[in-house]
Parts: sequence; structure tokens; C-alpha cells
Amino acid sequence: MPEQPAGSNLSRRKLIVLNCAAMAQHGIVLLLVGSVLPYMMKSLDIAESSAGIMLAVGSLGFTLGPMIAGTIADRSQVKRALMAGLAIELVALCFFGFVPAFGFAVVTAFTLRFGAAFVETSVNIIPAFIEKRGKGDSRKVGSLMNLIHFFFSVGALVAPLLAGLVLKTTGSWRPVFWIGAGLTAALALVLLPADLPSAASHQRGEKPQKRFKAAELLNPTLILGALALMLYVGAEVVVSSWIVYYLEQGLGFTAIVATSGLSVLWMGLAVGRYLNSVLARYLPSKRLVVGAGILGLASGLGLLTAREPVAVYAWLGVLGLSMSGVFPTVMAEINSRNPRTVGVVTGVMTVAASVGALISQLLVGFVAEGYGIGVAIAIPGVLMGTVALVFAFVPVLRQEPTE
Repeated sequence: MPEQPAGSNLSRRKLIVLNCAAMAQHGIVLLLVGSVLPYMMKSLDIAESSAGIMLAVGSLGFTLGPMIAGTIADRSQVKRALMAGLAIELVALCFFGFVPAFGFAVVTAFTLRFGAAFVETSVNIIPAFIEKRGKGDSRKVGSLMNLIHFFFSVGALVAPLLAGLVLKTTGSWRPVFWIGAGLTAALALVLLPADLPSAASHQRGEKPQKRFKAAELLNPTLILGALALMLYVGAEVVVSSWIVYYLEQGLGFTAIVATSGLSVLWMGLAVGRYLNSVLARYLPSKRLVVGAGILGLASGLGLLTAREPVAVYAWLGVLGLSMSGVFPTVMAEINSRNPRTVGVVTGVMTVAASVGALISQLLVGFVAEGYGIGVAIAIPGVLMGTVALVFAFVPVLRQEPTE
């Protein structure tokens, strides 16, 4: 494994550090809306179904971005996709700090998640470029992917704590987004002089770049992987976006206790992803994902029985632990089987994930308004159980693929 990946002016270690920083920023940005959702709803005078529509439209933006970003990464440079995403995010975060009405919030949510799609796709591609191409070693890529996603969890853990502190200090949710804009601008400035590895640089002296064919979308393994991510991300965005609202409106917790619950969830995710970065080197992906789905079902349903903060935090921590390895492990497994079209494959997988987010946000908004948030919050556990069922059918990779 080369110390300095081809096409980059940075060492492998520095590339990993930058990728981790980008993931941490991404985690913060994606959790900001969910962290202040009850206060946005009150300020904009909207009900649960309208909030669900706003979040779903944001997910639609996330659906449209990945294929564009993946194509840019495969045919040009992953840095261009990443910097474009950060620029779009910066504009949306600044506007969220001034958004005057619900319609503007919907447009801004779409723009923010569209930019976030570029960022997420880019940072999920880079690990496959850091590792030597053509080896198809899914366990090495999976280990690195879990490590990098650990920092996503760290950012997601920080976001609700930051939101709770700002809310308590200022009494307003808008400064939360201004702080997010400052962090995004700082990351963009750090990345500006860096040369990130690209698909083209990895193909120098090797076979010509393979183009992704539409027929490859029918590959059963890609379909199952995409479906697993669709279900998983549906579960993740529901619990991330609605748990603060559930804890405040459903259980009567205070703002700081409710936002701390979201941080506990992401603390479990952070710890779990660090553990998965080790376990992924020794255990097959199927065992990790199926086991995680079963544990997610149990902990998601257990959350419904908890009424006191300590019990709620315990179940949220276990739920986060169970969810931790699903996204990076599934993504690494599918990417490692498609080493020459990793950008587009990542885009396809991310689109599927964002479709899951869109559907689940709409569903939860209407279920919460029609039947209560206590019923809606059961959805993540059910989705996690379905992830286990789906990924159990992924064929075992008995031999590492070669080109």
C-alpha cells in the first residue's frame, strides 16, 4: 500500500485526517435541522405533516445529488465534487439563519441536502481511492470506511449538544445554522490547497477506465445493497430528525434533556463505528450487518417502553451501537466489488439511501400527526429488522474479485 496515494500531494495519513474532518463537518450539518426541529416548527407555525414534507423535500435534494457527484469523481476529480458540495451547503446554512416562512424553509432544506449529497458521496469515495485499486479487499476498505464514519458520528454527537447550548444561551434556533456555516467555510479553506486522489490517477498505466453500464443496475448484489441502505438511512434519519420532538412532546423532557438524548444516540454510533473499524478486518460484512439489524429491531422496540431519561438514554445508546456499522460496511462491500466504477456505484447507493430518507420522513410526519409521535417513533426499529432480512440474502464473496 503506497504511503502517498497516486494523484495526491498528501500522505495517506493526511488524506485520512482530512476525510475524517470532512465527515465530522458532514455529521454536524446533517443533524442541525433535527436538533432544532421543535423550535423551527413553533417559529414557522407548522404541524408534524408540514415538517415531514420539509424534511422529505430535503431528502429529495439528497436524492438528486449523488449521481452527479459520483460521475464527477469518476471522470474528473473527487475534489471538485467535494468543494461544490461545501459551497452549496454554505449558502443554504447562511440562508437558514434568516428564513422567514415555511416555503422558504422547504427550498432551503432542499438546497442544504443537495449540497450535502455531494459532500457525502465524495467522502465515501475517497477511502476506495486511498486503498490500492484492483485488490478488491472489502475488509480493508470496510475498516477504513468505519473509521471515517466514526467521525461522522462525532459530528452528529456534537450537533445536538451545540444546538442545546445555543438555544439555552440565545433562545433562538437561527444562530445554530450560522455556526454551521462558519465550520463549513473553515473546512473549505483547509481543503482548497489539497490535491485529492482521483479515478483518473489510479488508472494511469492500467487498463482503460471502465464505464458504468445501465444493465449493471440489475446486479442482484447491488440491488440488495442499495435496498439495505435505503432501509437503514430511513431508520437513521427518522430517529435523528424526530427523537428530540418525541422526547419533548411525547415524554415531556426539557430541551437540554431531549437534545442530550440525540447526542447519546450518536455517542453509541460513534463508539460502534470505532469498534466496527476493528471488527471489519476479521468478520464478514454479512455477519456484521445482519447482527446489527437484529439488535436494532430489539433496541428500537425497547425504546418505546422507556419513560425515564436514564432508560431512554440506555436504549438510544444501544440503538446507536446497532446502527453504527451498517452504512459504512454495506458501502465498502459493494464498492469493493466494483473497483473501476466506484464513483457511480457510490452514487447509486447514495441515491437509494436518500430515497429511503424521503419516504420515511413523509411517512413519519403523517403518522405522527394522525396517530401520535409515539407510534411513529417505532418505525426505525422495524426498518432495522428489515435491513437484517434483506442483507441476509447478499451472496457471500468467497474470493476477492480481481480485474
